[in-house]
Amino acid sequence: MQNKLLNPLALLFGLRNYFSQVIGIFAISIWIRIIWLTPIFALCLFVYNIAAYFSYRYSILDEQLLVKRGIFFKKEIHMPYEKIQNIHRKQWFFLKPFSLEEVIVDNASRSDSNINLIAVNENVAKILENKKSVAINSKPENKITKSDVNNSFDAQYKISNHSMNLFALTSFRGLFGLFILFEFYQRYSFAISAKYKDAFFNYLGSKGIIIVILEIVILLIIAFVVSYISIWIQYYRFTLTKKDGYLTFSRGLLKKETLRINIKRIQSINFSQNIIRSLFKLITVKITIISDRKESTNTKDPIVIPVLNSKNLYTITNQFFDNLPPKDPKILGQRAYSIWLFIRNSLWTLLLPLPLLLNGNNWLTMFFFIEIMILVAVIFNGFYRYRHNGVKVIKNDDLVIENCRFFNRHLHFINWHCIQSITLRESIWMQKKNLAHLKISERRGDTSGEILAKYIDLDVARSIYDWYQNQ
Repeated sequence: MQNKLLNPLALLFGLRNYFSQVIGIFAISIWIRIIWLTPIFALCLFVYNIAAYFSYRYSILDEQLLVKRGIFFKKEIHMPYEKIQNIHRKQWFFLKPFSLEEVIVDNASRSDSNINLIAVNENVAKILENKKSVAINSKPENKITKSDVNNSFDAQYKISNHSMNLFALTSFRGLFGLFILFEFYQRYSFAISAKYKDAFFNYLGSKGIIIVILEIVILLIIAFVVSYISIWIQYYRFTLTKKDGYLTFSRGLLKKETLRINIKRIQSINFSQNIIRSLFKLITVKITIISDRKESTNTKDPIVIPVLNSKNLYTITNQFFDNLPPKDPKILGQRAYSIWLFIRNSLWTLLLPLPLLLNGNNWLTMFFFIEIMILVAVIFNGFYRYRHNGVKVIKNDDLVIENCRFFNRHLHFINWHCIQSITLRESIWMQKKNLAHLKISERRGDTSGEILAKYIDLDVARSIYDWYQNQ
């Protein structure tokens, strides 16, 4: 394949940006009172997109993938196959009848050096995978046939409808959506007219506390229904396979995404469990990989197994990962005094309901009710974070860090070679209580990420610090 054009359907992917840009210039033209500027801009931008499409060419050569693009400033991207880190495939439902998909090729470098092939044949990704394998392993190139799909795997996981329901029903996504709306109101409420604010609070005040609580419950139900549907669409027919040192997972109803990852590129493994899933003993498995900045969080920290029962957790995950223990390790460094410190650090949330007091005495009962609920949550959070907080070295070169945030428990497994740095932090007041923070830095996406164990025993923290220095 040399000097190939993308499929004409690639032009559809530029329509969203095209219309948003046209709408933006339309708003500006109204503001400066030059309406005729909009159709001229829209026409010029349309011609530019067409020209950009015909100037974009790709070639799959013997040693490298070559892309040429640019209208006024020509640019060539040469990507040797051995430099390819990840190949990410996305297939929207309207591309499937034409056997087309979007292929994103990254080399964990700058985002402008990565390659995005929009609307190419499904065989392109398979050819690139084969070329990459040949370049890395120096094996004779094999032709890609339909029988390759039926090859046996070293391990395979497919989500069942029952597991999918559990995963969707125990998600906090809907609650986080409401939290984001609340944060948006807190930050930008100054832009809302006082007239509308007063009308809103007067409306709620006239309904009574019971009606207001009922409306909040209905809003929560709607949020969780939307969350349930969106999770089903996103993780529809989730499949994870392991073969020849690679993990491949695919998912999606409206947009099928497929990502193939070299196991050696995995930086850490994370067992995640929110407070609801802990009641049902359900755990989600995530990994952190090296990727490029263009990718979303779902790709930099992808979920590789949406939900597993804790009884089968290590039996199944050890089929895919080699550095995991046979069972939950006993975490060290927990200190009972940290309960008070975690509670103290969350007491600021008691200030959140204060705006209710500014809207009259009718809200006093609601104010005290919310304050009591927040105080109970803060105290429970202190005990919960204390129970799930600590570190331990296993198998001599693997570190386990357990921490908790927003009622989400995380158990991180990271190899010594994947740790970028370890920071031991202790203040004067923490030294008196023999406490310390331990911060682990790892490669996450194209930047660095942090794993933090707070208020753990100082001696344990120092032993981990010495372990890292002396390895």
